[in-house]
Amino acid sequence: MGMIFGFCVSYSLLRFYGKIPARSPILKSVILSFLFLVIALILVDVPMMLYASGDALNYFFIGVAFNVVRFLFLGIAVGHLYNKRYG
Repeated sequence: MGMIFGFCVSYSLLRFYGKIPARSPILKSVILSFLFLVIALILVDVPMMLYASGDALNYFFIGVAFNVVRFLFLGIAVGHLYNKRYG
């Protein structure tokens, strides 16, 4: 899934570069990365939390914390590579 999200972020950055409201490519890719994080949370984690019982809310927040860090690094890496390539 990480490679799919990386592809989606990099493709969106290349396709909609001028339409994203930021100056730095790194900041633009981080914004896109967090947009895909919200989409992933809505599609995967929220339905899982609704059908689970017990400590599902605790596991949801732990998963969100890990995914925020992971998607932040994904956005930084894609933005850095874009900046290095198209400078």
